[in-house]
Amino acid sequence: MIRRRLLLSFAALAAAAPLHKARPEERKVFRVGLLWNSPHPKMYDDLFIGAMGALGYREGDNLRFEYGFGRPDELPALAKRIAQANADLIHCGSSAAVRAAMGATRKIPVLAVDLESDPVAKGFASSLAHPGGNLTGFFLDLPEFSAKRLEVLKETLPDLSRVTVLWDPSLEGTPLVGLKTAAKTLRLRVFVSDVRDGSALDAVFRAAVDRKTGAVMVMQSPRLDSYKDHILELGAKHRLPLMAMFANFTVDGGLLNYGPNVEDLTSRSAIYADKILKGANPGDLPIQRPTKFDLVVNLKTAKVLGITIPESILLRADEVIR
Repeated sequence: MIRRRLLLSFAALAAAAPLHKARPEERKVFRVGLLWNSPHPKMYDDLFIGAMGALGYREGDNLRFEYGFGRPDELPALAKRIAQANADLIHCGSSAAVRAAMGATRKIPVLAVDLESDPVAKGFASSLAHPGGNLTGFFLDLPEFSAKRLEVLKETLPDLSRVTVLWDPSLEGTPLVGLKTAAKTLRLRVFVSDVRDGSALDAVFRAAVDRKTGAVMVMQSPRLDSYKDHILELGAKHRLPLMAMFANFTVDGGLLNYGPNVEDLTSRSAIYADKILKGANPGDLPIQRPTKFDLVVNLKTAKVLGITIPESILLRADEVIR
């Protein structure tokens, strides 16, 4: 179903915008920098690059990508290299990438999909409605959203009392604020475990078992997403239900996810990229928040773990994997 949604998304993009039909002598090869704090993310291959293709952009034809994928500490140098390559646009996929891009340039348009930080509070934009500078995009910096995720997890597992939270310390800490506040209201003990690299995960899961935590919540992070297979393997090994933000975790064996619809976000960011490459000023394009959120439940995983999913969750789920 997720794959079908993706194809429908691309079809809608293609219908919404005409293909570039410039005469050969007018044709320009646009340079787009891709900045992301993880190894080469599959999201770009399946989503952003595909969405740009639906809008008429072809790598090697009228589009050239400057890839900047690496650890958070490598991003400033990568951003500088992309800026020096005279990119027409820098597309960022995290708060660490946004910081690096804005540190490298205040002239080249920066388009972000950032689910952790507040661009106005960081001084990168004058306001959401009128950013005014070289940054625009899609931001989710609402502390209450992390609280909502914890509420959904507690509703799914009513007897839950302890939760281990996987956190990428290179990101903005805003999502943890609402999480910790909600934990008090829900009478949950939350153990935040910093994950700086994949080698830390084994120890984190052993500690989760020792603390008798009843579930593991994966916070939003490109770096954590790149460790998905290892996280799922450890969750299965230790019989710990996993809650993530995006459906790729749930489809591949996690218990559930609740978060922004990544296909929708990426398709909309491609539309913004198209506008900017056609001459729009990023400072005139309103910064937006996600409007679609997915709740996906994996009943196969629930059965393996001996968990009964409440009917209230199943009725609200956008997708149930049976």
